[in-house]
Amino acid sequence: MAARLLRTALLLLAAMACASAARADRLELIRARGVLVVGVKTEYPPFGMLDGSGAIVGVEPDLAADLARRLHVDLRLVGVTTANRLEKLADGSIDVLIATLGDTAKRRKIATLIEPDYYASGVTIMMPAKRKIADWTELRGQTVCTTQGAYFNRPMAQRYLLDLRTFNGPRDAMLALRQGQCVGFLYDDTAIAGALRLPEWHDYAMPLPSLLVSPWAIAIPQGENDGPLDRIVSDAVADWHRSGLLMALERKWQLKPSEFVRHAHALWSARDADGDYTCRRSADGAWPAACGEQEHAASDHPDGLERLGAEIRDLTGLDFTIVYDAYDRGQFLHGLMTALALVLSCVFGSVLLGGIGALALDARIPLVSPLAGAVATVARMTPPLLQIYIVVFGLGSILVKWGLALAPFLAVTICLSLYAGSACAVALAEAAELIRHRQPEFRLRPASLPLALRAAYQPVMAALVNIVKATGMASAVAVPELISSSTAIMAERGNSSVMMNVLMVVYFLIVLVTIWLFNRFHHWITAHVAP
Repeated sequence: MAARLLRTALLLLAAMACASAARADRLELIRARGVLVVGVKTEYPPFGMLDGSGAIVGVEPDLAADLARRLHVDLRLVGVTTANRLEKLADGSIDVLIATLGDTAKRRKIATLIEPDYYASGVTIMMPAKRKIADWTELRGQTVCTTQGAYFNRPMAQRYLLDLRTFNGPRDAMLALRQGQCVGFLYDDTAIAGALRLPEWHDYAMPLPSLLVSPWAIAIPQGENDGPLDRIVSDAVADWHRSGLLMALERKWQLKPSEFVRHAHALWSARDADGDYTCRRSADGAWPAACGEQEHAASDHPDGLERLGAEIRDLTGLDFTIVYDAYDRGQFLHGLMTALALVLSCVFGSVLLGGIGALALDARIPLVSPLAGAVATVARMTPPLLQIYIVVFGLGSILVKWGLALAPFLAVTICLSLYAGSACAVALAEAAELIRHRQPEFRLRPASLPLALRAAYQPVMAALVNIVKATGMASAVAVPELISSSTAIMAERGNSSVMMNVLMVVYFLIVLVTIWLFNRFHHWITAHVAP
């Protein structure tokens, strides 16, 4: 019995030693390479932005530089976005993340968040100054632009029933606001305050008070908690508060003084009767609870599907939030329905434009037929994503001056239908030429299109299947289809491997069903249309 206990104790000590060594690996790697790699924002002035030379500057790059100095290594900054910042931390692309990351319970499950927090912000909305609004409830049911992965998307959508249109970054979201695609831009109040100082946004305002004030935390990879890197970064943040560095950076970058920073400076620089800092580590290395440490446990006890999801996650490491979380499930199903609607509309539009284009090409009418050929050539040779950007952001900018707004769903449908429809038109026109070799009197007419379609079935089907797969491009302009909704879930939950595989399976099934339907149609047209 004693031998068994001794062996168990030795195994536990070995496991603890291995865990400690694993935690030290990141700090050892940083020192071995002589470079600290820090992820920061590049479009969040003045916390992270590009200067005239293309260098990344701002409050958080300055903090990263101070951290590298403390480690006696060089610094390399890597630009990240709200949507990909935790993913880059998880895959090892960066060592440390200082990127306006709100400190939430869910994020503490997928990364090590440093205590104490270093800054704080709330969420507000930027809207045209001429629009008068007095309360958040007035936005109920309205379309609001935001960014993927923001901590406030879920609670704001649930509390005020907002129709969120999520973009990859604030630049596209703000451009969509200017074009009238949404009534306002939902974002951190610190970033909006910085944008409103710029001349191009002088006619916009923050009419509503900030909500969901959240502290910001530096993040390091999961599993580094209580390790040497955690300790060094944590001590650095505490010293930033004590020394007044954060207040100095607010002055340097012309930020409005933050109540959070002011309070933290007073708290962390306070001393007791013996002259020691009140906020100092205890014997076990923890900070006193009174010095800002927060409870980050889940607010509700899991039950039902949520408990089942937690058990599956614990056993397999697979986090199927779309099964047990109502909000994620709703997002995913809405994205699926939007993707199916986009597939149907693009296939119908492609067939319609393909038939009209083929009739125009085969008619050989002066001016009309050459013009149809030119349009088909340009549409086929221009990448569909480029067409979408030109229509949404180019044509959209022109229309907004006339008080009109082009719906992104409609714009994507037009572009993809034109792209695939042009390929269908050329295939049908070429099929008509082949038929004429056997039937010289043949002319392409609405009644004879089925015969041409039978002859050109393979290239037409290939064009339509390709456009079904291309509908995912709609996520680039915030159409809330399957890829967009899945990316938003990944950015918030950090379950990239699960969602990417779910996404692959769902798209495979959509394409498989599409091909099956096309083949059934081919069998029908073969049986009913004489060659």
